Amino acid sequence: MSEVNAITKFPTFQYEDKDFNFVVTAGHGLKSRFDSLLTEKWKDAKENGILWMNLNIAKERTLPGNYGLLVQLHPDKGKKRRKLQIIKSILQPFDSKEFNFANLPNEEILFDVGNGDGNDIVAVNVSPSGNYHSLLIVERFKCLPQRATKHSIRKAVDLMLLSNSPYFRIIFNSSCARASINHLHWHLYYLKRDMPLESIKLDHLRGPVFMLKEFPAKGFCLKLSSFSDSNAICDLVSWTYLIIDCLHKSEIPYSIYLTRAKENVGDKAYEDIRVYIWGRKPETVVTNRHDFVPSVCEFFGHFIVTSRQLYDDLTEELADEILNDLTSDSFLAVRDHVLGMDLNGRGLVMTL
Repeated sequence: MSEVNAITKFPTFQYEDKDFNFVVTAGHGLKSRFDSLLTEKWKDAKENGILWMNLNIAKERTLPGNYGLLVQLHPDKGKKRRKLQIIKSILQPFDSKEFNFANLPNEEILFDVGNGDGNDIVAVNVSPSGNYHSLLIVERFKCLPQRATKHSIRKAVDLMLLSNSPYFRIIFNSSCARASINHLHWHLYYLKRDMPLESIKLDHLRGPVFMLKEFPAKGFCLKLSSFSDSNAICDLVSWTYLIIDCLHKSEIPYSIYLTRAKENVGDKAYEDIRVYIWGRKPETVVTNRHDFVPSVCEFFGHFIVTSRQLYDDLTEELADEILNDLTSDSFLAVRDHVLGMDLNGRGLVMTL
């Protein structure tokens, strides 16, 4: 069970591999220790006035068409949030003079998910976009910029496996991909909806890398489907970082989405974990007539909009146009790079 750290005054969640939930089932109603602690501490933070705003989803609808895109009207999103940093490059270094998580108030920290020193933590998002919206802040005292590291990817996969809910999601936007703070962090939230990318068919690229081509946002997917191999999780992290490192070196901003997945629409058992990765145009060069710049949630098919006009006017055709424009060029560049990459000596052994 979790235990209170006397120095930091917040709980430390200790776990082992035996705590992982490799297969989860919709409708079971059972929470894992991790789910219980996260939801309990988030509710406490809300009741204690830690949140800067209430979650206000005024309306939602599914767009008619081929993809089942979800649109939610959140008119208060962004009205009360920390000051946005000016981020001009994916390689922009950490700046200690800007807001960062190293000095985060203890009351915003829900619990530690590391060794209890407060370096790897889960904190409440004071401006939530979804239920139990929290932050996974990894290696925070190293003051790393907003670029995914192997350690942070592994920690995100661990938390996905600790949850017993098929609706638990973990997301990441790099610098110049709608990240508002240039200090390494991921987002955690629960989206209790069946989403198209949980079961969409994928095209194989090489090894365990798949392509998401038959969807408005063009990207890549790593799947973890077999848990019998003790190295499977490490291999998933290594292959994921292979794609991320390619994006880093090409200075392409990117977004990552971790979700449970199942073989077919309608299945109750979620037997896979999918890691979706999208390269994208830098936020700094994006212009469209709708004054709407999507990020990782929209790439996944979950549109969060603040404008009632856009909520009413958005169609699948318009969403397709915007997402395809943002992602297609980067997708083609990275696809060709991965296809031509020499993997000898990299220790990447995960296969189909």
